[in-house]
Amino acid sequence: MRDRVDEQLLRLGWRLVRGFFVLRKTASNYAVGHPALAAPLEDFLAVVAECGRRHEEAALSFLDDQLFVAEMRLKPDAAGFDAFFTTMRVLRDHGIGTVCFTEQATAAEIEAWFGLLRENEAEMPADPFAALADRMGELGLTGIEIARPPEKQKAASAESGDARERSKAIYARTIGVIAEVMEHAKLGKALRLKNARRVVQDTIDLLLTAETNLLGLTNIRCHDEYTYNHSVNVGILSMAIAQRVGMSKRALVDVGMAAMFHDIGKSCIPLEVLNKSGPFDDQEWAIMRRHPVFGVKELLKLKGVDALTARIMLGAFEHHLDIDRSGYPKVPYPRDVSLIGRIISIADCYDALTSARVYRRTAWTPDETLRYILERSHTQFDPALVKLFANAIGVYPIGSLVLLSTREMAVVLQNSSDPEKWQVPRVKIISTSAGELIDGEEVDLADFQKPREIRKTVDARAQGIDVTRYFV
Repeated sequence: MRDRVDEQLLRLGWRLVRGFFVLRKTASNYAVGHPALAAPLEDFLAVVAECGRRHEEAALSFLDDQLFVAEMRLKPDAAGFDAFFTTMRVLRDHGIGTVCFTEQATAAEIEAWFGLLRENEAEMPADPFAALADRMGELGLTGIEIARPPEKQKAASAESGDARERSKAIYARTIGVIAEVMEHAKLGKALRLKNARRVVQDTIDLLLTAETNLLGLTNIRCHDEYTYNHSVNVGILSMAIAQRVGMSKRALVDVGMAAMFHDIGKSCIPLEVLNKSGPFDDQEWAIMRRHPVFGVKELLKLKGVDALTARIMLGAFEHHLDIDRSGYPKVPYPRDVSLIGRIISIADCYDALTSARVYRRTAWTPDETLRYILERSHTQFDPALVKLFANAIGVYPIGSLVLLSTREMAVVLQNSSDPEKWQVPRVKIISTSAGELIDGEEVDLADFQKPREIRKTVDARAQGIDVTRYFV
């Protein structure tokens, strides 16, 4: 099924490249407004519209001498040789890393944009990208977006400061993207998920190289922005589980998108209920338990329903069902919970219980929450996925505050991938044996040259310690 989808996207990508090539060639020979441009414009607009129906970006990118269409790399073939290399040359000569023709782009805008390429080449300014961007602003071509090629990143190890900074930047970007989509849902505006998919893809790249940095950031708690903060955390935790299931990168995108928008239905909950500071009464709980259904209704407003939106709907609808179907919403027929739903339910429960909520001021410690989830394997949660989750966050979850045999306190930074070493994570010492807070060393508890053992976990909030500071 996925191979067939990839093949369809590949064909659509080649149609976009050929359309770009024909328009570029025609616009080089004829001025804006000439009848010769009408047919290639019509064909190109049809491809842009088809990309929109499939929730793909009509975007061409030139990076490291390779051509991409909506993140899919194209390879030249005999039939498309001229179109392929001409498109790459045009993007390179104008300093364009990516050009995206949005669904809002009109025929007049696209025709004018190709005219600007011709205008640029007649003079070829010192900074062709800046000149093109300025002229696009003057003409008001808002339906077409261009960007310079990204700066090449220096190779960085998973533990480097660079990886930590990139993790923080992606976390912040993701908060912004989710906030935008949720606000659009509240206001009844059309939902645009393309930016969300882009940050999910970036998150996956970091998960594969700097997982510890991202998992550490899930300790971030923001009371005022709980829904957005929670959604990002659930997305990261869900993708960490899915990665251990052995899913492909494209499947990880589906899981990440479904997880990050699992609570989109809360945009339909009245604020006086959603932000109530005390316990919910029966009627308010009944409203809150409708948010999975509200989520599906919101997603149905998207133009067209494809495989990706169907999976996001599954995540929204199923994340409170429980594998024994004792959760909500109640369904009038027996059904199994999907893999995506089972993954998200674990991540959602973990982040929710370790967070202070408006109606529950006391958060659980990470190890208490993990124990709760382990105890409910086979009933509420999938036992195999729970084991993978424990592997991702560790017996002493990342961000836990622990008391060592030396009476020092430490924060868990990283867990071993070896199950036999889950009891001996990597930690950062934050206090002396006398209880004085310090900026101590990082210690691998598996190192027997410096014998230290974990005696117990400690409630960081009760100690007035914010463990988040050790990950940001």
